[in-house]
Amino acid sequence: MKCCAFCPSEAKKLSGEHIWDDWLNRALPTKRFRVRQRFSQLDPFRQYDAVALKEKLSVVCETCNNKWMSDVSNRAKKVLHEMVVAGKRTILFQADLRVVAAFGFMKCVVGDHATRGEDPFFSRAARERFRTSLTIPSEVQMWIAAFQGACRYSGKFTTSLLAPSEPGPLEGIEFYSHTYVIGHLVLQTLAPGWKRVHDRVRPLPTLEPGTDWLPAAIQFLPENGSALEWPPPKYLGDSTIQRFMDRFDRINVSVG
Repeated sequence: MKCCAFCPSEAKKLSGEHIWDDWLNRALPTKRFRVRQRFSQLDPFRQYDAVALKEKLSVVCETCNNKWMSDVSNRAKKVLHEMVVAGKRTILFQADLRVVAAFGFMKCVVGDHATRGEDPFFSRAARERFRTSLTIPSEVQMWIAAFQGACRYSGKFTTSLLAPSEPGPLEGIEFYSHTYVIGHLVLQTLAPGWKRVHDRVRPLPTLEPGTDWLPAAIQFLPENGSALEWPPPKYLGDSTIQRFMDRFDRINVSVG
């Protein structure tokens, strides 16, 4: 029996968490979408037309989905609505950024469980702590960006598990990357983790992804105490969004 991504007990009936929240169907003027979906890089894409954003991932229980997760989504809607739909220039203060971070990490964990199944990246303790207090692991990094493609509105939801291919200071560590795109909004999360259980008492590094993406992506987690202005100077477009989603695949990282 599958377990809820956030609950400590097994869930008899898993509820589907919307990839893109249902309020977007009322907010976005677009009523027809072309969906491309796959759960592994080894799988072919499944393509179909949809009249609404109804894609769900059945990895959480009804109690979590309908209570605290719904509350996180409702608070995120208040902060993000005009950014997603209209690309409205917005000042995000620390309280706003905490709401955005909670929303982004919630989607990140849901994506992890949908693709990794019985071997989740984030520990049970970390997921339960997030459920009860919305505390995000201190080593998690998060960026916010803006997107404008040829289509008026687009959505993307991708996950990657990355590991260094050569010996070095990052040997024994793997990185989970998640990118969430809806309308004009882009959120990207990166988290490190030790592969071996006996290494997990050791401190984890954070990565400095270089300066190439600085005009387009603003890091806001870990918190630095400052407000930020969105959108950043540069938008991501159709020619750059895939490279942005894959940027940790090829990056020459330095350990921070």
